[in-house]
Amino acid sequence: MSKINFFGFKKIYAFGAFSLLMVLCASAAYAKTSKKMADWVTGPSSDYPKKDYLSAVGSAVDKKAAEIDAINELVAIFGQNINSAATSSRRMENAQKAGAVAYSDEAKLEKDILREVNQDDVICVEIPEFFESKSEGKWYALAVINREKGSKIYSSMIEKNQKEINSILSQVKASKDPNTMLNYSRLDFAEEVSKANEGYLKRLTILNPSAAQNFESISTPVQIHKAKSEMAAKIPVCVMVDDDSDGRIAKAFQEVMASFGFNTTLGSNERYVISCKNHFKESASSNSKTKFCEYVAECALNDTSLGETLVPLSITGREGSPNYQNAEVRAKQKITGKIKGEFAASFQKYLGEFSAF
Repeated sequence: MSKINFFGFKKIYAFGAFSLLMVLCASAAYAKTSKKMADWVTGPSSDYPKKDYLSAVGSAVDKKAAEIDAINELVAIFGQNINSAATSSRRMENAQKAGAVAYSDEAKLEKDILREVNQDDVICVEIPEFFESKSEGKWYALAVINREKGSKIYSSMIEKNQKEINSILSQVKASKDPNTMLNYSRLDFAEEVSKANEGYLKRLTILNPSAAQNFESISTPVQIHKAKSEMAAKIPVCVMVDDDSDGRIAKAFQEVMASFGFNTTLGSNERYVISCKNHFKESASSNSKTKFCEYVAECALNDTSLGETLVPLSITGREGSPNYQNAEVRAKQKITGKIKGEFAASFQKYLGEFSAF
């Protein structure tokens, strides 16, 4: 196992031990097509007993649609309350590619099927049989999950993810200065991994309740979110805004940071400082009936200890009104709106950009 330089995360290259995780069992390439009505169309088949398989039948006017319908019917067994374990965040994708966290490889699925179903929903799904009912003018497809095979795969995925979570928690605990944006972002990633595990565990519970009991002590999203919130409360962020007589721009920054759990201060010099320099300029229309306020707001979240800009934001525009004062009010409203939208999104993006993997 080797170390990486960015964020201190451990990069895992040992794919062999977890090759089981890389393969989805879902493929219709070798499914057989029955010439006569098979017993699985109307009821459980002796070839796929309930004690060994989860199964569901789908039907549609064409073969592909029947396959998708069967998969969706099978996934519905897991329950609508199970959130998808899939995620498209850059840090999760990078961690998956590096082998630091578990993922499912869709290589055996046809691309047109993948576009219609959730990748994590089809882990270990097989389409072993089809039946074309010409009298009805439609196809039937059988989707199954082998309980033993699925249990092994989900168990391995949960174990791998928990190992990464434990590594993150250990790094945070070992930090000389634990209450930093760096460690907050680490916990934010650990929470994302734990949410994936929560979905995998719920599926495992349905496939194999006894196997699921082995993971009763894994980290939950609620636990990690609590730790993250407690850390955020210990990381004050100073908000410094120029030309903000009514304080509305500063308040917008405060609301954004509060939504992530951070406390903000005004006028004190903390390690983390949000600065916003506003420039307002009056101009008039050609007929002089409309007064315009041209504005520029150069904002940034800075780490003064490292001398780094973590989240930059530049806002420019022009607002008009019959009088300049109203135009300036509108300009400040635009600035606060972009802070609540774009700055919040940029901060979330900063947390999610783990180029280490």
